Amino acid sequence: MADERREMGREVVPASIPEASAGGLGIPGPLPFAAAVDGGPSMARRLDALEGLLSEVVFQLDGGGAICYLGPGWERLTGTLGAAWHGRTFLDVVHPEDRESARAVLEAVAAQRVAASRDEVRLWVGEGVRWVVLSMRAVPGVPGEVVGTLLDVSSRRQAEEAVATRERYLEAMVEVQRRMMPHQLPLDLYSSVVEPLGKVSAASRVYVFEMHRDERGAVLASQRAEWCEPGVAPNLEDPNMHGLPLLEALRPEQAATLMRGEPVQGLPRDFTPMLAPMLDEQGVRSVLLIPLHVHGQLFGVIGFDNCREARPWGHIEVNLLSGAAGTLSLALEQRMDKALRVRTETTLRRTEAGVHLLIEAFPDPVMVHVGDGVLLSVNPALTQYLGYREPVELVGRHVLELVRAEDRGAAELYLGQAVDGKHASRAVEVPLIRSDGATVVADLVTLAVVFDGSPAWVTVARDVTERKRSQAQLILADRMASMGLLAAGIAHELNNPLAYVLSNLDFLHATVGPRARPLTPDDLVECRQVLDDAREGAERMRQIVRQLRVFSRVEDTREEPVDLHRVLDSVIQMAASEVRPRARLVKTYGAVPPVRGNEGKLFQVFLNLVINAAHAIEEGQSETNEIRITTRPEEGARVMVEVRDTGGGIPPEHLRRIFDPFFTTKSAGLGTGLGLSICDTIVTALGGHISVESSVGVGTTFRVALHIAPPHASAANPGM
Repeated sequence: MADERREMGREVVPASIPEASAGGLGIPGPLPFAAAVDGGPSMARRLDALEGLLSEVVFQLDGGGAICYLGPGWERLTGTLGAAWHGRTFLDVVHPEDRESARAVLEAVAAQRVAASRDEVRLWVGEGVRWVVLSMRAVPGVPGEVVGTLLDVSSRRQAEEAVATRERYLEAMVEVQRRMMPHQLPLDLYSSVVEPLGKVSAASRVYVFEMHRDERGAVLASQRAEWCEPGVAPNLEDPNMHGLPLLEALRPEQAATLMRGEPVQGLPRDFTPMLAPMLDEQGVRSVLLIPLHVHGQLFGVIGFDNCREARPWGHIEVNLLSGAAGTLSLALEQRMDKALRVRTETTLRRTEAGVHLLIEAFPDPVMVHVGDGVLLSVNPALTQYLGYREPVELVGRHVLELVRAEDRGAAELYLGQAVDGKHASRAVEVPLIRSDGATVVADLVTLAVVFDGSPAWVTVARDVTERKRSQAQLILADRMASMGLLAAGIAHELNNPLAYVLSNLDFLHATVGPRARPLTPDDLVECRQVLDDAREGAERMRQIVRQLRVFSRVEDTREEPVDLHRVLDSVIQMAASEVRPRARLVKTYGAVPPVRGNEGKLFQVFLNLVINAAHAIEEGQSETNEIRITTRPEEGARVMVEVRDTGGGIPPEHLRRIFDPFFTTKSAGLGTGLGLSICDTIVTALGGHISVESSVGVGTTFRVALHIAPPHASAANPGM
């Protein structure tokens, strides 16, 4: 079987393009959409009715890449009429930053170098930007023409970006707090915070202006610290940045906003004629100013310049950056006092108060705990997530009490790594117990902080229910693809025993029927032999049905002791029709104990690997090629399974992407590009490991390491 990979949301299927049926519900066949609409009002009504059921927008491009058909969903997606875009090139609606990559894919599809493509791009229609999944396929028999669909995924992309932004800012806040603690002088404080704030906000330039008065008492501002991303010119030594009448350089309403302690942002043209030319000269396209208030007075400003694009900072970003500015203000306030001890202690308390407020307002579930796991504080989001009424019901309990009993060993290991590590620790898909006994699954991120004057750890939980549902759908899709591939072979495997069962029953019916002659002892012996043969055939059919039933248990996620050899024997029988024309199958089984896993999922893993091995070998060479399945015990209470073939091998440039989703070098219709990715997901979820070793022209070996089942666990029920 060919290789499989993930290319950041892109799926490309290199293959010749077969003629498709025009009556299918997938990509149309020789009859293009535009031609179908021209075929009469009846066809047009059918297409409108069909497309009304789709969440995607259907489109068609002519040989020059111009739009000649847009489905009715276009207006819902973009807010514009499809007719207004007819005749324009499709690339006109693609965001400029995605245009070149979209052009390359479109040209490859139109030239039929690839059969189909799937990519995530941005559409740019008017002032709006929408993320879509762009799927395209060439029209068979019509050179240059392309049909495809657009699926709106803007909400998902925005949600992912919002979650990522919150995590980045939480880490930045912790880093700002850590950097400020050893410094006493304001200049040292400024220099310690501008870099992490600049990196987390993706600003081109971050700087701190400090307010002061000249000899006449006029309020001026001078730049004290600065951070610039590579390629951006610094302004710290610019004379114009010292002694600047900042409040006069702002519009009255902007100055009043800063005085109230609120941020100001805008484009250069939004500021006064005094300040706008300075911003233009520095290449600034948008700016954010956040005030620093000390003892109730405007003490300075933190500025954030964007020299790449004229975009406003989002509401979440502004709030989190304002929280960082507040932390710096509190630090400045304390360091202006005379008593160093009082200044340090108060700064810590107030800074931690800011962390308290940030945790309380954080939209994701958050818990604060000491090194041994006792909960010090939880936010309302965690309380609601776990189904409790008040945070006090959780405070004082141990973190491990929120985890299922069978998962506490792994959770305790993760907790120890988080406490000992210097960086953020992550745990994937940790089951947590709600107050009603139900289980929710979350990814965890743990950071070290100072809480109430003592070291503590903050753990943020992100619900992954939707991701688990998507993984289940992918696993089901792979199972259905495997069943479709093996359908003919399974029918053949059932037909053989069924044929001789029926033949034997016909013989018995004729022998002992109403008109039969009296049976001799030899006849009875022969009848018994015929019955034994029929029973053997029925047992063979029962085993095939059992294998199908195990393979179809989509919702069964239980982990239990699994007889690995029984699973492998079932896989060999199921894949026999694919293996037999290509290679001899050799079993080298060692003495291995049951492994911890799920019978249906392990069946899916090894069925994929055996079919892969078979497809790596050309048909007609079964005498000279071999597929060998080996089992043996390994150190560390593990069992190793090897699936080795003598096929053509995997090129090195493909080997590193072998487990990526949607990566395949198979012809169209022979693979979904999901098999090895799903194998990796299943084995990793069971605590195991899968690896591959290959040499071009020699063959490929896949190795799967699985944990031995605990001795006290009961064996899996061998019945149907």
